[in-house]
Amino acid sequence: MKKILAVILSIAMLLLGTACGAQTPDKKDTVKTAKSETVKTTENNAKETAPIKIKITAKGKTLTAVMENNATVQAFVKKLPVTLPMQNLYSREMCYHYGSGSLPTGMLRSDGYQVGDIIYWPPRGSFVILYEQNGELFERQHMGHTKDNVDFFRDAGDVDVTFELIRE
Repeated sequence: MKKILAVILSIAMLLLGTACGAQTPDKKDTVKTAKSETVKTTENNAKETAPIKIKITAKGKTLTAVMENNATVQAFVKKLPVTLPMQNLYSREMCYHYGSGSLPTGMLRSDGYQVGDIIYWPPRGSFVILYEQNGELFERQHMGHTKDNVDFFRDAGDVDVTFELIRE
């Protein structure tokens, strides 16, 4: 509760200073609270919540995926650009096995998936693009989704897939 009050007080002080014509902090500035905690400015928070987009290239096709901003995606983005030798598995997914525990996870889910979902399956450390629906429910960390047509993966076999961060 004290932390929340300190954050609210810091934001109020920042807004009050801005309203009075004080110089607004630049993107690198932070606000110090009474307990010396650092609170990022609103401008920085907006950057952190901006969608993370990646370019996926395979078999001469290019896809764009919008990724969530979670610990799994942040760890994956640090590896970019990367080309992964992905296996075509179970007539539904392109898969690369990083190995168990290779990427951090947060909120695992066990509901249905959508064609085009990009997920991480923790038990084998599998990074997966789901291209076919079979109705299976399984525990996974959702990472993102592409609305582009992923049907070409059906006949792609095992293939190298390149992932790059799109900087906007």
